[in-house]
Amino acid sequence: MTGRKISKKSRYLLLITAAAVLSLAVIILFVRWRPGPRPFLSPAEEKGRGIVLTDQFGREVLIPEPPRRIVSTAPSNTEILFALGLGERVVAVSDWCDYPPAARDLPKIGDIFPVNVEKVLSFRPDLVLAHEFSGRESVLKLEELGLPVLAFKPDSFTDILESIILIGRATGRTAAAGELVGRLRGILEEVEAASRQGVEAGKRRLKVYAGEIGGELLWAAGPGSFLDQAIALAGGENIAGDLAKPWGQMNMEIILEKDPDVILLTIPGADPESVYGDKLWRETAAVKKRQVFAIDNRYSIPGPRMIEALADLQALLAGCH
Repeated sequence: MTGRKISKKSRYLLLITAAAVLSLAVIILFVRWRPGPRPFLSPAEEKGRGIVLTDQFGREVLIPEPPRRIVSTAPSNTEILFALGLGERVVAVSDWCDYPPAARDLPKIGDIFPVNVEKVLSFRPDLVLAHEFSGRESVLKLEELGLPVLAFKPDSFTDILESIILIGRATGRTAAAGELVGRLRGILEEVEAASRQGVEAGKRRLKVYAGEIGGELLWAAGPGSFLDQAIALAGGENIAGDLAKPWGQMNMEIILEKDPDVILLTIPGADPESVYGDKLWRETAAVKKRQVFAIDNRYSIPGPRMIEALADLQALLAGCH
């Protein structure tokens, strides 16, 4: 089996996909963030000066005025900000934010696990876009200091669209957000239609394995993960769909028994040739058909590019057999 060195950037991609492995910890950390059912994107209530929005943890957040100095802690939020034409308002991002290229040159607040409150404050933000990994204590501290903090926990493609709308409303870019959501929703509908047509034409759903390739116990994208959702929407069947968690371990013997038609390598830098030359993997239909593909981090970061990547995945599976 091939060894691998996981970079700092790769660690974020694994953690964002493996959120469900930490589900109990998340419930404990954010219990005070969830006062009840998730009333996401309820109509904003005007309360004097500013606007009140409900974030993805059910928290009501007052935005006193259109923000001009935004700090983003997560790559997904940073991508959305730039997609809405708000790059000039972003004053700092976390170390993990490297797209678009302009984000790489922005000042950094450091890590996201958790957020450094003092570092965030040093940039004098009037809006902070946080993530579930930002840490409850950090977010509460920023709130106590009077900073508006919107927290995000996208779990589905619908959540991504809602995140865009929320950020658009918070920044006064509602029209741009609506246009972007309309375009992305169109992609989702086209992908679903193409997959449906394939099924109606009698084409079977290809069995897909998405995960790592080294070792006997392999981390794979399981039920409810973004890759699992993407595979289903694109017309495939995730062989790890019966795992107990959205990101869990599979025994190599089980993978060989399920015999995937397509293998998607999720670790950045993974080489399909290393799979083709492996004595175990070459027993799979995917290797025999030379249908092993390395995928990029668009499938790991829940922003606009993840939905755009769906069309590529659908086309990839449509070209396999």
